[in-house]
Amino acid sequence: MARRLRDLPETSAAFRAGEIGYGHVRLISAAADGVDPELAAAGEPILLEAARTLDPRRLGAVIAHWRNGVDPDGFLAAANDAHERRRFDISETFEAMTVLDGQLYGDDGAMVRTAIEAYSKPVPDDTRTPTQRRADALVELARQVLNTGDAPSSGGERPHVNVHVPLETLEKRAGAEATELDWGGVVGGETARRIACDAGVSRILTDGKSEPLDVGRRTRTIPAALRRAVIARDRHCVAAGCDRPPGWCDVHHRRHWIDGGETVLSNLELRCHLHHRDEHEGRHAPNEPP
Repeated sequence: MARRLRDLPETSAAFRAGEIGYGHVRLISAAADGVDPELAAAGEPILLEAARTLDPRRLGAVIAHWRNGVDPDGFLAAANDAHERRRFDISETFEAMTVLDGQLYGDDGAMVRTAIEAYSKPVPDDTRTPTQRRADALVELARQVLNTGDAPSSGGERPHVNVHVPLETLEKRAGAEATELDWGGVVGGETARRIACDAGVSRILTDGKSEPLDVGRRTRTIPAALRRAVIARDRHCVAAGCDRPPGWCDVHHRRHWIDGGETVLSNLELRCHLHHRDEHEGRHAPNEPP
């Protein structure tokens, strides 16, 4: 940046006088470096005037318009270079946390932000921070894709989350083990009970801990006809003030089926993911009808 400022005397003087900040100078010098020196000299007064009144982020938009106007081919090349730097990394911690980190360019980033914003609206009496709402929105986006069956199949089945849970854990017996997920994470027994509220369940009998003796056919906890009946009655999540539609909801057993609760209309209700988790792992006593 120091080398570029030799050819930007007005910008350098304004920086020394404190009229613009480092972020402004960095943007103007980078913009000038990518175009013909004569175009940079002609454009410096325009960009400097904008820098005196705009924050760096808004100045960046002005520079983008200027670059596209004076050098559209160069602007496209720079955009393609930025697009090549896209990335998205996923890693797991020892505490069953999934760490996400990445960057997207241009309309790709705008598309993701638009989808996240659509799913991150606050609910009544919402105590979540904006960043927590965005995290929940990302989970809801993934859940919607998996539930609709539109994602590419894997191993002959639509993608799904496998949860390996001992019967003793579902029954909340003392000393029972925790629950393992496909990707190696370990979650609590109450989380397994929430997932099992509305899931395909396969019984696997084992000899000790490792050798399977029998694998029962997968059964669906909530039959399709009964699910339609619950949707027709509830219309949306039943939590107070929540109007999230059925597509956002699980069918929750008020009294869990593992505890003898029947899979009948009177024992079922729609709960969005946020409020279903609240019923099991959150503020309320698990499986206690309101």
